[in-house]
Amino acid sequence: MFFRSALPYVLCFIVVAGCTTPPEQRTAAIPTVAALAALDDEAAAKAVGIADADWGYLVIDAETGAVLESRHPDRGFPPASTAKLPTMIAALGILGPTYRFTTQILAHGTLKNGVLSGDLILVGDGDPLLTAGDLRALAIRLKDIGVERLDGRYLYASGLPVLAEVEPSQPADAPYNQGVGGLNVEFNRVPVTRGEPPYTTPPEARDLVPEIATDGAVATELPVRAPGRLAALLLKRFATAEGVALPEPQSGPPPPGAVSLAQIRSQPLIEIARAGLEYSNNMVAEVAGLAASQTLGSGTGTLRGSADTLGVWLEREVPSLKAFATALSNHSGLSTTSRITAKQMTVLLAYALKHRFDGWRFDSLLTPGGARDTLRGRFRAPDSAYRVWAKSGTMRYIKGLAGYLDAHSGRRLIFALFVHDPVRRARLETDPARFGPAARRVSADWRERTDVFEEALVTRWLRQH
Repeated sequence: MFFRSALPYVLCFIVVAGCTTPPEQRTAAIPTVAALAALDDEAAAKAVGIADADWGYLVIDAETGAVLESRHPDRGFPPASTAKLPTMIAALGILGPTYRFTTQILAHGTLKNGVLSGDLILVGDGDPLLTAGDLRALAIRLKDIGVERLDGRYLYASGLPVLAEVEPSQPADAPYNQGVGGLNVEFNRVPVTRGEPPYTTPPEARDLVPEIATDGAVATELPVRAPGRLAALLLKRFATAEGVALPEPQSGPPPPGAVSLAQIRSQPLIEIARAGLEYSNNMVAEVAGLAASQTLGSGTGTLRGSADTLGVWLEREVPSLKAFATALSNHSGLSTTSRITAKQMTVLLAYALKHRFDGWRFDSLLTPGGARDTLRGRFRAPDSAYRVWAKSGTMRYIKGLAGYLDAHSGRRLIFALFVHDPVRRARLETDPARFGPAARRVSADWRERTDVFEEALVTRWLRQH
């Protein structure tokens, strides 16, 4: 049995993409955070050019629950990646903070003179941080055991539902929209180099990714649509390097009576949650949610059904949480159909703050503004640095920010803030150029303005409360 001793902080920070409106002229210069913080909310929204957007928030005292400020706290907004907060709260509560995923090699047959007569099976229950190095370690273990050749089937099996992508409405080649299953490797995304012809790294992924375009950037990444097969092919490659001959892998369940030859145990869930929230990796959130719903006995094979299962559990666990059972369409927030209110989010965050997860309080799992490039480099000013512990979420014309604030007064606050421009979002859904550079520039301008607006509101809350 192997335990990874260090968490691989190579989770790719995800900027969740959606769509954009037709090209527009860039609006006026963006005011400073200090200037906006001196204005009332409506004036600040007008000053950054998002007055027509729909937005709302709720700020409460973490100790008493008293409402300090609010605007449309009961209106539902698409949460984008802030949806990962309820997902991780539920997963930690259901699976436990010390839960570890297991990836293992099983065997069914007899080993004699280096020949395994029977079946060899690679099986996993979802480890979202599994690396190529882990698969290499399993191959080395096979060699150490004495296996030189397999006379039988080489199978791979998933202990979770297998999905080719998180959200079908997202671009097919978006690296953040990767496949999900019980066998995941290197976050189910691979580099692609646009040579002659284009190729993937590793080559085994060539037929497991969307079609490689022949134009565009020199190098990028693509999502893996069949991560279980890729993991099996990589194990075969590493086994060959160790002198262990395996046939082509095929999907299939382990036969009854198969025994474990070697296994890799993941980091505990508390560390997976910490990394998943900081780097906002969609696959990590989806796997955690699927594992949690499966533990509850959910028979669904869809992300929507799994999210509903966790929503029902959260409603039962958190008495003041209302109408949340069907709020989310998946576990990561990569959706335009999920809806959550600022009140629901603050209720969930208040619940999480009162619990210890293997000794850890939930707010310590979030990254502070002002540290490295967290929260897109915002909240670095002396008034806000290391006072904002939050999760952000971004899709085009959809923004969210939720978490905890250490106010200047010494008071701890809980807040949720959402901004959504449904008119622009609706227009871009049918825009054929929505993924082009001009449209992206326009949506990026809106995002930058909303970033400053969010920072100004939070800065004012820190000072006033």
